Amino acid sequence: MLSRRLFLPLAATAVLGGGALLYNRPWEKPAAAPATPASADPAPPPKAAASAPASAINPLLLAREGERILGKPDAPITIVEYASFTCPHCATFANKVLPQIKKDWVETGKAKLIYRDFPLDRLAYEASLLSRAVAADRYYAFVEILFSQQEKWVTAKDPRAALGQLAKLAGLGSAEIEAAFNDKAAGDAILAQRLEASEKLSVESTPTLFINGVKVADHGTVDAFAKALAAA
Repeated sequence: MLSRRLFLPLAATAVLGGGALLYNRPWEKPAAAPATPASADPAPPPKAAASAPASAINPLLLAREGERILGKPDAPITIVEYASFTCPHCATFANKVLPQIKKDWVETGKAKLIYRDFPLDRLAYEASLLSRAVAADRYYAFVEILFSQQEKWVTAKDPRAALGQLAKLAGLGSAEIEAAFNDKAAGDAILAQRLEASEKLSVESTPTLFINGVKVADHGTVDAFAKALAAA
């Protein structure tokens, strides 16, 4: 299955005054950044074998404190998915592949899933903001709704309003929805996560999935993804 390629540049600019780090929105024109000496480039993360113990997995691909997890936190297999709520390929994975994987691997305690935002456009970014405002016990149900109803809200006359209606079904009030859209701290966290995935994990398209630290080449069918899980 072809992946939706990243079609706009991403950049981050450090602002020394006040010590804040501001992230340019990937769908906006980035500010020019000073050249970085080649010697200052970070080393690429080590590749982990599918059967490697947790200690050998890139720490960036392990569950983090406060991160929302679908499944048992102590499940031996960790699935990390970087996705964009407006990506049709992400919706295909969520609607056609993931339900059976949840039944066979997540609900049985063999694997856990961690969804991470990698918004490809402004609308996906706004959907991510809303998802982070939803209660933890409703988060993955809301993610499921966003993908199952993707075509409707993405193509709506007012997509932002359509997103808000879905958020109300997840328990958010009008004031909470407006506050979520304007939550700068959450927005910076989303963009920082996207930048980290791009620069340190070589995420270039969505969905990009890792199983115990190993990037999955084929996630287009249940059988293909289950085979990758079995190898872990």
